[in-house]
Amino acid sequence: MLVLTLLAVLLAPTDSKISMLDGQTHNGVLLAISQTDVEITEKGALVELPIDDVMAIEFPVAAAAVSAETQVLHFSDGSQLHGTSIARTAKALTAQTGLCGAIEAKVDAIHAVRLQADNPSYTQQWNTFLKRNSEKDNLVVAKRDGSGLDFLAGIVSNVTSDNVEFLLDGETIPVPAERVYGIVFGRPAGSKTGAGGPDVAVQLTSIAGDVLNAKTIMLEGDQVKAESAWGQLVSVPLNQLQKIDLSSGRIQFLSEMPALMERFDGIDPENSLFAGLIAPEQQKLLFGPQRNMTIERQSRLRLRGREFSKGLCIHSRSEMQWELDKRFSAMDCVVGIDDEVAFNGSHAVSLKITGDDNVLFEQLIATTDDPVPLRLSLDGISTLTILVDFGDGSSVCDWLDIADARLIIAKDKP
Repeated sequence: MLVLTLLAVLLAPTDSKISMLDGQTHNGVLLAISQTDVEITEKGALVELPIDDVMAIEFPVAAAAVSAETQVLHFSDGSQLHGTSIARTAKALTAQTGLCGAIEAKVDAIHAVRLQADNPSYTQQWNTFLKRNSEKDNLVVAKRDGSGLDFLAGIVSNVTSDNVEFLLDGETIPVPAERVYGIVFGRPAGSKTGAGGPDVAVQLTSIAGDVLNAKTIMLEGDQVKAESAWGQLVSVPLNQLQKIDLSSGRIQFLSEMPALMERFDGIDPENSLFAGLIAPEQQKLLFGPQRNMTIERQSRLRLRGREFSKGLCIHSRSEMQWELDKRFSAMDCVVGIDDEVAFNGSHAVSLKITGDDNVLFEQLIATTDDPVPLRLSLDGISTLTILVDFGDGSSVCDWLDIADARLIIAKDKP
């Protein structure tokens, strides 16, 4: 059960959208949140929604803003905040943030810091460094010719606005801070960033996607006060929020679940002109199903300009199967041809989703179609199967996204 401490405090009227576990939505003025209920006025009537049934509280009128801070804090719990004046000693890290004020955290609460302004040419490399597991600190620097990033593995003992003290092979080297693009701090073997998951994810209005994960939150007037995973009470203006996500522990992303079966039959139909030109093993390596990225493995899923951090990109002809063990009540997702190939002509792919022996959804998905939002009932279903087939007898543009596929855990299941 979600551990959430919320005071019943009247708020200034705030337009909000409330998403429920059963797929229903409520739109109205947010009045209060208590430990048990979310209160809104909807069409002039007071509505009390059980907080255990609430997935998210969104504020659609909150416009995303470009952050003036160029440095970024990546926390071990998955939080990300833009800031300035990042400094670190052997015991603690401090920073200033525009939305959350002064930050102070123990060193083990910080996964990485980016000390320089974002350089789009380095984004992919930097994200790769963030995913690496190393027991040593990685000091990431830009190559002098600007061709990319490089790193040194050692120990960072101190970070100031001027220098980064770096212990390499027993010698302390003061590296000018302006030369350091970022630092990914070492972690003990076996530890994972974001392990355990937050109780509440507070998404801020920064266009860069800042998010504050919290153990508890409470509302005091126009301020949201969140108890962070590193133990600091952080205050954020309510009008700086885009979303309060309460879904932790209630959903599971399909792309994070191990497949019971995954079969790839090849990118070209039998007897087609190109069938058999590429060895099956090479075809699967190049065009097999991908999780949380497109077939080319270089970008996230995108459907008509909307980007998704979670989901599957499946090329025809592929079949995948998952064991659900009757634990889930529904699946929400958006399906469509990925933007990477959707504008390369008129083509189609066939999608069939089956629960045990029952067809839950079957449709031809064309490159010209708008993305299709789906909510499929999974009550009592043990096995989920997704088949992506050649919809028009050709494999051209058959990059089907099952984007943001969320399985809702049934209330009576752990």
